[in-house]
Parts: sequence; C-alpha cells; structure tokens
Amino acid sequence: MAIREMAIRQAIKREAHSPSSRGQASLGPLVLLVLVSISIAGGFWWWTARSGTDGTTNAILHTVANDNFVLEVIERGEIQSAGLNEVRSLVKSKNTAGVAILKIVPEGTNVKKGDFLVELDSSTLQEEYTTQQIVVTQVESLVIEARNLHETAQIAEREYLDGTYVQERQTIESEVFVAEENLNRAKEYLEYSKKLAAKGYVNELQLEADQFAVEKSAKELEAANTKLQVLDEYTKAKTLKQLDSDIAIAKAKWEAQKHSYDLELAKLQDIEEQIKSCTITAPRDGIVLYAHEQNHRGDNNFIVEEGTLVRERQAIIHLPDPTSMEVELTINESLIQYVKKGMPAKVKPVGLGDMILNGTVRKVNQYAEPSGWRKANVKEYKAYVGIDNPSPELRAGLTASVVIRCAEVRDALQTPVQAVYSHGNQFYCFVFDNGRWESREVECGPTNDRFFVIESGLDAGDRIALNPRRYLDQVELPELSAEQQQRAVPQSPNTLTETSAGDS
Repeated sequence: MAIREMAIRQAIKREAHSPSSRGQASLGPLVLLVLVSISIAGGFWWWTARSGTDGTTNAILHTVANDNFVLEVIERGEIQSAGLNEVRSLVKSKNTAGVAILKIVPEGTNVKKGDFLVELDSSTLQEEYTTQQIVVTQVESLVIEARNLHETAQIAEREYLDGTYVQERQTIESEVFVAEENLNRAKEYLEYSKKLAAKGYVNELQLEADQFAVEKSAKELEAANTKLQVLDEYTKAKTLKQLDSDIAIAKAKWEAQKHSYDLELAKLQDIEEQIKSCTITAPRDGIVLYAHEQNHRGDNNFIVEEGTLVRERQAIIHLPDPTSMEVELTINESLIQYVKKGMPAKVKPVGLGDMILNGTVRKVNQYAEPSGWRKANVKEYKAYVGIDNPSPELRAGLTASVVIRCAEVRDALQTPVQAVYSHGNQFYCFVFDNGRWESREVECGPTNDRFFVIESGLDAGDRIALNPRRYLDQVELPELSAEQQQRAVPQSPNTLTETSAGDS
C-alpha cells in the first residue's frame, strides 16, 4: 500500500512540472481525483480480499448473549371519559336536513344536572302544533257525533221492541177480536134466518145474504190471524235485523272515529314532546365538550355552533365523567397480538409535567378499524386503557403516552431484529466462525422494537452479522418455491408462527 501511494505521488509531481501539464492546468484536479479514487478502491479491494483469510472480518457483528427481555407496547392516544354521556338531538328531522341550533352553552362550562345546554329551533313545530290542535278538535266532534248515532240506534231498537212492535200487535189482535165477533154474529143471523126461511118468513135471497156474511167474516178473521203471524215471524225479525245492523254500523263508525282521535291526539302529544326536546338540559354533572365530527380525511364535517343543523339522534355535546377516565389507543396489527385485557400500563399525560399514572387494559377490539386509501395495507386496532387513579387535572381530549407491559422473559437469549433474515417461511442468522459464514435457521419468540427472543438455533457467544443481506453470496440457503419467490413482503416471525399453528 505504501509503495502504491508513493508511485502515485511521484506521477502527480512529474505531471505538474511537465510543459504539457502547464498548458493543460485545468485537467490537473480531474486527474488527481481519478487517481485518488483508484487508490481508495484498490485499498478497499486489498482489505476485503485480506479479511477472512486470517479469521477476522470487517463485518458489523453482534455477540449473542442472555439478558432480561421486556416486551412493551408504546403508543400515543387520547384521554377520554369511560363514563361519557352523549347529549343527542331527539327532535325528528321529518325529511329535512335537520334542526338549527339557536343557543348553546359555551364549551368548557362546568354544568350541574338540569342546567341549560342547548336550544333548538322550534318555530316549525309550533306551527304544526297549532294545526294539529285544530285537527284534534274536528276529530273529537266527529267522535261525539258517532257516539250519539250509536246511542240513537240502540234507543231505536228498544223503541221498536217495547213500543212500535207492541202497538202493531195490539192493533192486529184487535182486528182478530173484531173479526171473531163479526163471524159469531154472522153465524147466529144465518141460523136464525134458516129458521125463518123454514116458516116462510125469509126468502132465499135473504138467506144467501146471511150465508155470504158468515163467509166474509171468516175471511176477515183469517186475514187478521195471517197479519198477526207475519208480524211475529217476519216483520219483527226483519226490523230487529235492520236495527241491529244500524247499531253495529254506528258502533264501528264510533270506534273508527275514536281511533282517529287517538292517533291525532298522539300526534299532538308527540309534537308537544318534540317542542320540549328543543330545550336540552344536562342529564348529569360534567364539563361541556362539543361533539365535533371529522370525516375520513380528518376534516371537520360537523362543527357545533349556533346556526348549525343537527340531525335526529346526532350527538351535540359530550359530558365526560372525571372520575372514570381512559385512554383510547390505536395499535398496529403486528403488536396487537401481545396486548391482552388486564395487562398493566403506565400513562403519561402530555402537558402535565412528569405525572405518570397507573392503568390497566380494559378492552381490545377484535376487528380492525376502517382505513382510507392511504393506509389500505395497514391494519390498526382500537384498545382502551383505564386509568386506575385519575387525577383532577385530567381532561378529556388530552394526549397521553401509554406503555403497556406485555411480556417479560428472564435470562432470555436475544438478538437484534436487524440480524434476523427472512427466507421464505423460515428465519436465519448469519454466524461468523473461524473466518467463514454459516447460515443458521432460528426459531423466534417474542419481539419488541429492538430484539427477538431466540428459542433455538443460536448459542450464547455466537457472533452474527447485523447486516445479513450483504453476505448472501457467502452462505448457503435452501431454494424457494415459485410462490415464495413471488412474495413481495416477507412475513413476520409471529405471523408465520400463528399461520403454522393454524395449519397444524
């Protein structure tokens, strides 16, 4: 190396004193740069060629050792109340965009139960209430009319049975009585006439007249009896059927009008309740937080302020419970498998100095959160960490850093995450031993953002490459199938472990 550098310096000196070099002074720096580059490249080649021949290497190595392994998931989240009360609009939209906010209590106000919160526009409901009152009054008059018709029909039936029918029957019975009397008298006259005719006092013409009178009285008696029979067997039954029908129809109309009245009255009461719902009071003590809404881009698409239209059942105000606070976290899918309910955590609110609070994982969602097109391939899950001893200084909306202690392995064999090389479904570490590289298949256990726990494949004291991709041409690895070669993104050790367990 020293001889090569001395020759280069002498060549540069000769080039500087030559006549041609003085004429081409502008090429001097370029020639110097090229020669220096050649010198450096040659030196690097000589160093790399020499390395490994004597059991040494210039590779960045890490010595595998045992140490206590701690898996902690560190995420930032937002403090919120676990006992959050949402104040929503109960006013029906009725095919409209919503109801406008006329007046609202300022955000951050400390309110007590029953205090005023929001006033919504009720002018349209007031007009509906007046119109509905008129409708209810009209329907009520129809109910009264239908009830009177039903009662009149019932009276008409009793009138016929106890009055009209009795009168008609008595009249016909009188006709029967008169007809019977006339028949008896006609028969007596006929007998008397026969006696007189035998003695020659009555002629045949008079005798025939008396005979005709008897027959006429008999016909009149028969007609009166038939009339009485028709009244009892047909006229009475037909009239009662008609009267019963009138009663049933009147009752049905009355029930229909009563049902209509109940419906219209319920509408009136509903409008009255809607008007009352336009004035919203606090259901409990708390601090007022506006329920702004954001779309998937993070822009506000609903801002709570006077004049804003509020849909039915839309949240307007949040009233957090300061005695029950929690932190809402979003955890990546690569770490969510380690977070379980009941795990201890440390919560450090941002902006409250060195305050650190104890917490416990209360809930971990089973399904990933919806993501936009920017994070189509990133799956994240919600988790909630309850604060065991909430401070009075905590407020909903504060950002907090949360450390969840997921696992701890005593005296575990560890290796840096960058030293593990993924090859198909297996993982390898490149061990440097006696001047040679050796690929060893390893079984990875828990991991954090720095180390893997190595369950098998390495021993304490092994020296492994921290940049294994650089030495792929110096190790032997099994050939991959076509499907494995097409895989663009290698799977993580934990994903492969779970997949293998599921397949088995």
